[in-house]
Amino acid sequence: MAVLQHSSRYEVNTLRRFMEQAFTACGVSEADGQIVVDNLLYAELRGIKSHGVSRFPVYLRRIQMGAVNPQPQISMEQRTPVLLKVDGDNGLGSVVMVHALNRGMELAEQLGICAVGIKGSNHCGASGYYCELAAEQGLVSIVLTDGPPATPPWGGREAYFGTNPMAFGLPRAQEPHIIVDLATSLAARGKVIRAAAQGEKIPEGWALDREGLPTTDPQAALAGVLLPMAGAKGYALSLVVEHLAGVLVGAGFGKDVAWQYSEGNKPANVGHFIILVKADAFMEMSDYHKRTEQFVEEIKKIPLAPGTKEIKLPGERSWEQQQCTEAQGIILDADLQAALQTIAQELTINLG
Repeated sequence: MAVLQHSSRYEVNTLRRFMEQAFTACGVSEADGQIVVDNLLYAELRGIKSHGVSRFPVYLRRIQMGAVNPQPQISMEQRTPVLLKVDGDNGLGSVVMVHALNRGMELAEQLGICAVGIKGSNHCGASGYYCELAAEQGLVSIVLTDGPPATPPWGGREAYFGTNPMAFGLPRAQEPHIIVDLATSLAARGKVIRAAAQGEKIPEGWALDREGLPTTDPQAALAGVLLPMAGAKGYALSLVVEHLAGVLVGAGFGKDVAWQYSEGNKPANVGHFIILVKADAFMEMSDYHKRTEQFVEEIKKIPLAPGTKEIKLPGERSWEQQQCTEAQGIILDADLQAALQTIAQELTINLG
């Protein structure tokens, strides 16, 4: 059974099979469907529900609306030995990213470093997923992504920049790798969308309404703007991400990037910028691992502030959460369960 006993807890493999079958039914290849589902489950298992299974229905809807190409012809041009230009042909974001990442990792392995510029993409899920893949291959990674307007330039009240996540992967000899994945907005828009769907308030300081006034209403926040993290510093970081992942690589930027929840079939033209560096680019791998573990040990030994039990590395709590959720199953909200049941009926697929 999909649902364990009478709860809303689903077995991981049950959800995996269901989503893969749904993508295949909508024209996505089996291999590409597995990529997208793996990305969604990576986020869900790690407690990043704003980028997990909740994104599956809108990904599917975008394909059905003709807004996303289910069978993209992804083109890659090696502009120099270490520069890779990628056009995703409006494919699913995680599909475009993984294909580009795989080629970029090959070049970085050969040459020590590779920069990848990607246009013609879509929402790509949790950016930390790609850093994790790179870390498994012994590569340090930086992943930048632009998105549809969500945050204003500092001092403005109209959205122009996306939430523009930045992710960094620092490999260790064994898991968990050090994974930093954060939006340049104070909160990811997915969290606001999730709060709106559940009828919850959002914390004060996250957003302004359409008139530029503070709000805790997620619907008003989605109609208005999210605020950048760290004030003007967050705005500056968001601007840099928008330039590198949008302007520089030939993708959409500013108001030219379409929001995946909007009606119509306008291509999103999301852009990504990836930098990959071999962890042993400057020394033997054994020395790199030794220095990294010394670095981790010194951080962990810092005297604790009152009320703190342990110093965690970025991504460590999420990794621990994954170990738990894989064994216990995934809890889905009632509204998301209903959405999956609707998809199951429309596509004649058994959710159980």
